[in-house]
Amino acid sequence: MNAQSADEIEQRNQRLTEFEENRTKRRAEEEEKEKGGDGTDDDDTSAVNDKNSGNKNPTNANENKPKPDGPPVYVTSAEDHKKNLSKLEAVRARRQVAEARRKVEQEAELAQEIERTVKISEADADDDDGKTKKKKSKQKIIPKLSKIEIKKMKPVRMKDALKERDLDIQGNKNALTARLLEYEANR
Repeated sequence: MNAQSADEIEQRNQRLTEFEENRTKRRAEEEEKEKGGDGTDDDDTSAVNDKNSGNKNPTNANENKPKPDGPPVYVTSAEDHKKNLSKLEAVRARRQVAEARRKVEQEAELAQEIERTVKISEADADDDDGKTKKKKSKQKIIPKLSKIEIKKMKPVRMKDALKERDLDIQGNKNALTARLLEYEANR
């Protein structure tokens, strides 16, 4: 059984450890029986020899098997265990890289937003002097948006851009996009 997710790998690893613990307990019990017995009981030794040698006697095999209490335990080799651990580490590493990339993108967007607000506040300060007209100063400061940038915008950002350009902010995303594209095309 190949694991598909980190949870499945962890569950299988837990089952493996439980299986190993049960196996060591059974071996210890078998060794105690061998040491404690007088060695003349042929049935016990033949059952142990059959179990160790891989020969299965149909009558004794069913008697010596423990009854499963819970879900089936999948036996895998140590090599499979190591492969699955490496897969788990790879998944964790990919998640960390994606999280770091997402944080960097958020910081870049925040920096752009701060830069835009600083430019707007500078424009407002120029307007307070009364020397420049409001429309001319905003046209100089407002950055021109490309068609791709506009189409990637969410409605909230589009409304902000429309406010900056003194345009109507009413309507759905398609209407906002069309209004902003028309303004930028005529600019």
